[in-house]
Amino acid sequence: MSAQTPPPAQPRFADHPVLLFWETTRACLLACRHCRASAQPDPLPGQLDRAEGIDLLFQAAEFAPHPPVVVFTGGDVLLRPDLEELLAVAHSLRLVTAVSPSATDRLNERTLDRLAALGVHGLSVSIDAGPEGHDRLRGVEGTHARSVTALRAALARGLVVQVNTVVMRSTVADLPHVAATLVGAGVRVWEVFFLVATGRALASEYLTPAEVLDVCAFLVESTRYGIELRTVEAPFIRRVFEGMREGTLVLGPLYDRLTADLRDRLGPPRRPPHLARAGTLDGDGILFVAHDGTVHPGGLLPLPLGNVRSDRLVDVYRTHPVLQAIRARAFHGPCGECPARFTCGGSRARAYAATGDPLGTDPLCPWAAAAQDTAVAAAAPASPAG
Repeated sequence: MSAQTPPPAQPRFADHPVLLFWETTRACLLACRHCRASAQPDPLPGQLDRAEGIDLLFQAAEFAPHPPVVVFTGGDVLLRPDLEELLAVAHSLRLVTAVSPSATDRLNERTLDRLAALGVHGLSVSIDAGPEGHDRLRGVEGTHARSVTALRAALARGLVVQVNTVVMRSTVADLPHVAATLVGAGVRVWEVFFLVATGRALASEYLTPAEVLDVCAFLVESTRYGIELRTVEAPFIRRVFEGMREGTLVLGPLYDRLTADLRDRLGPPRRPPHLARAGTLDGDGILFVAHDGTVHPGGLLPLPLGNVRSDRLVDVYRTHPVLQAIRARAFHGPCGECPARFTCGGSRARAYAATGDPLGTDPLCPWAAAAQDTAVAAAAPASPAG
């Protein structure tokens, strides 16, 4: 659907999310500088217990005939002592499951054998930079090496493997290194997170909107090496993709540097660029349940919508007014006026972090930034004649 296509009669994901993220625990042995959960070594009080976790899985199954993929995350999901039982229940309910563990000593071949035997479909590991930069970001030496070892072992066991990467000022130069690591290991799926200043993440790590445009264009370029790209909190990448196809984008030096580095590592690209025509958005295809059962539109958008201890997920997702407004693209400011709002929608999490309004404008969207600059220039008083 192009930017000029009229909005759909009904949002694509009005009745069911595609992905349900469950923060099974906030316990984690890493100390990531950008952790959205501000995770710590021990579980926080109020964590859903075994029976409540099982009930959550039954609630996910209530979205039948289109139940979401349930992503078991954290913290570190491997610190959840009843994880295997919970996965077995999910399997009995015919839910597709994925796990997103931390790269610690617990993520070993025995663990991967058990996950595969329990019917887990996919596993995601984080690789944010080269070894030194990644370990510095994660706060524990050796996490990069463990991540690479784990993804290779998971592939050998038939799991679908996804690499997660955060885009922030201190790691952006290493994006070509990460892309080359994926290609070399045979990983096809790359999920790239554009930073949101929540938890321990700092807004000082944001790129500028112009740099974001360059990074998005570089990521589109990376798909020419067989990578299946997914972005989190950067839905405007589809507008970048269209602009690249039409030759209408003006790109900057960061794009040139990243692309040249990628070609030095992998050689000339082998195929045309590709990108899914539409994606999900927090609250529109995405739902998140925190460690204590609180329901949020997404993991990086900590706006309480209800709690699975007292509310049913189906009801929260289908009827909450904030989620209905997100799916209707009833946004404020440039995001609300944008002709591409139904194919994009901006980062709801970053809008919320910046303004406290989940329906506000994404401050890092290149087009929104340009619209705001134009509006400010138009409102400025004329200079006196001299």
